[in-house]
Amino acid sequence: MPLAASVVADPTPLTTHALVRARQRGIDLEALACLLSYGRRHHDHRGAEIVTFDHAALDEVARREPRPTWRKAVEASSLYAVLGPDGFVITTGHRYRRVVRDRSLASLRPGRSRRPRDAHFVTQSGVAT
Repeated sequence: MPLAASVVADPTPLTTHALVRARQRGIDLEALACLLSYGRRHHDHRGAEIVTFDHAALDEVARREPRPTWRKAVEASSLYAVLGPDGFVITTGHRYRRVVRDRSLASLRPGRSRRPRDAHFVTQSGVAT
């Protein structure tokens, strides 16, 4: 993957595509570096890793970074980055929907659904309705 040479201070190298997307989407590179340092990482089960800000990460930024950096991180709290298996940032963007963390089929098993079940009542005459 081609790397973006203009971001030297960032410990995680950006691909050219990620740098172009960050510029197109108006993402501050300091906020992106803060996301990569403190953000929560979870796998997408396709070989990549998604990094997002959560409340614990923003609290950690508030404790360790100067106030202007913390302010940028809070303003960019919807920011996400996708890291490839080689550790490069593939792309960046802003979330507009909730991150689905559990993609298992466990919620489809009986007794785990959020939908109300059809209630079967037995009347006094012994007939199920």
